[in-house]
Amino acid sequence: MGMFKDLRDLHKASKEIERPGLRDSLKQANEAVQTFQAGQQQAVDVAANGVLGKATITAMRDTGTVINEMHVLALDLTVEVNGFQSEVTHTEPISPLLIGRLAPGAEITVKVDPGDHSRLILIP
Repeated sequence: MGMFKDLRDLHKASKEIERPGLRDSLKQANEAVQTFQAGQQQAVDVAANGVLGKATITAMRDTGTVINEMHVLALDLTVEVNGFQSEVTHTEPISPLLIGRLAPGAEITVKVDPGDHSRLILIP
């Protein structure tokens, strides 16, 4: 009898997933995970192949997203690498230990893709 109850519960759960609102939510969650994974791969690439530079924070704002208890911040940066400057906006989950050191006007060390300064990681 337990097996039939489990089958009925599974059938009900599948019907719930078919509801448009839940399907959209699952799609959004899947897209968020894919975006996060792509960002992680980019960070690995920059860590391995990037060059050191410095960045000055010109503005910062909270995106309203929290990942693993870290707020995702959007940082407007002036990045300087090998004598070249560029203005970029960088979005990254920031450790609570690092947030206190970030403010407009602060200089931070970064590792930057030499071909694309918008691809960078912060070096704490």
